Amino acid sequence: MNHLALYKRSLDQEHHLLVVRGNVAPMLAGMKAYHERHGIEPPQPNLGPLTRELLAATALGALSLAERESWGWSLTFEGMDIGFFVGIEPEGMVCVRARAAETSRASIMVQRQKEGMPMTQSHLRPRTRSPRDMVEQYFAEVVQTKTRLEITEAGEGILVHALPGGRFDMVEALEPGGVIRYFDSAAAAGRLRELGEVVLFYECRCSDEMVLDMILGMPEPDLRELFGDLPQIEIECPRCGRRYSMARTDVSVH
Repeated sequence: MNHLALYKRSLDQEHHLLVVRGNVAPMLAGMKAYHERHGIEPPQPNLGPLTRELLAATALGALSLAERESWGWSLTFEGMDIGFFVGIEPEGMVCVRARAAETSRASIMVQRQKEGMPMTQSHLRPRTRSPRDMVEQYFAEVVQTKTRLEITEAGEGILVHALPGGRFDMVEALEPGGVIRYFDSAAAAGRLRELGEVVLFYECRCSDEMVLDMILGMPEPDLRELFGDLPQIEIECPRCGRRYSMARTDVSVH
């Protein structure tokens, strides 16, 4: 696990704004290594820019909250035959999966869960095909927090939240591409107070034990239908695409 993405949280003390910054490039390198390690087919090359922006935007969104949570983004953009899932865990694990979309209708489902708390679920209809816009829309409509994101082609990303009483108009007035430059200057002038650092890395929480527990929890009739006459089956993790082999003898299917 050498591909660690470092993200920093800061406070703009003058305008009372929360700033989250980081570069998604190490996570993309980690994704490539993860796919090679587990024999997972990588996303189509033409999906590269979208995957980069999707990972960058959702990571920034998750790290903008005071408490770490489990996040799951399931989405399809208008007119695309590919859908995506992004998972982000409190420990820093991030994974993404591109799959054939069940519908071409644009939709977003966001699931969030704090440890020991019930899961919350929100549904949105994305206004554009931009993951950056999607995250801004989620915070505006669901969290009801003014948010602005900026993500470069190199993977550098920044998210700005308005805190209570904050001067978000300072950020709204910036031209496209100007947010990173503005906060570079603010940092150089000493106007930002660092709140801490967070490390993210590409990994999935799935494991042999987790898959076995899932199979063992199925009713006997469902197990028989799943295996049929086969001595062994393959099960694909829906979060990351990793495949697991499960023998009939492992689960005592009769």
